Amino acid sequence: MISTATATGNSRALRALLPRVLGVAILLGLWQLLAVAGVSSPAGARLPGPGDALAEIVTLTRQGVLLPALLRTLSRAAIGYVLALAVGTAVGLAAARIPLLRAAVGSLLAGLQSLPSVVWAPIATIFFVAGGHDENAMYFVVIMGAFPSIAMGVLSAYDHIPPLTFRLARSLGARGPQLYRHFVISAALPGYVAGMRQAWAFSWRSLMAAELIIGSLAASGIGQLLDNGRSNLDLPEMFAAVLVILVVGVAVDDLLFTPLERGLLRRRGLLPAA
Repeated sequence: MISTATATGNSRALRALLPRVLGVAILLGLWQLLAVAGVSSPAGARLPGPGDALAEIVTLTRQGVLLPALLRTLSRAAIGYVLALAVGTAVGLAAARIPLLRAAVGSLLAGLQSLPSVVWAPIATIFFVAGGHDENAMYFVVIMGAFPSIAMGVLSAYDHIPPLTFRLARSLGARGPQLYRHFVISAALPGYVAGMRQAWAFSWRSLMAAELIIGSLAASGIGQLLDNGRSNLDLPEMFAAVLVILVVGVAVDDLLFTPLERGLLRRRGLLPAA
């Protein structure tokens, strides 16, 4: 019985893994074909192959450069994301419950969400870096890039709560904090987690923009490695940084947000049991 369940679990994991492996293989194959074809920049810099980028990752790791930069970037990403989550949740809840505030900030949030993250970097440079607050500049860019997505996710999740939920809460005498704790938060949680997942992508993208522009003025991160490669025309270093950025972004989504979202939906009967 146990062996059958284990075999079923292994088969399910293999089916989930195969499309990802195939996608990576196609990407690396196309990349290698372009490198073999001799694609180069107008300045004559040849496109490195996947092997060159992977070898550069090994070299940067041995030199003690990659790991400190990665840890610094991950620390910034975690702090910035938590701050954006707090700001976006507060704004979203306030707008959801106060119609006048929603009318005032609803379209503004959509506009902020559509802004490229890079537009906040020059502003952060002037107001934070010039004052000696380099790390705060990074967090500012991440917050401004991610909090509108979280706030919009809260609004969307609140709007999709069935009216029956509110009638049931009132009939049971739930008011104030009890209403939110036992009914609103529970009903809005799937949409909220989906907004959190989307906000991670925005915050990671925002941080890379901040490190590319502000990184030369602050402690080095992965984005600064990418910019160093550009400045020195070191294409293997550039593509090594791109690979690390891609792997981290996908890994956080797959290892944290995907299981969280699936587990939540499964407990609510919206997905089949594992």
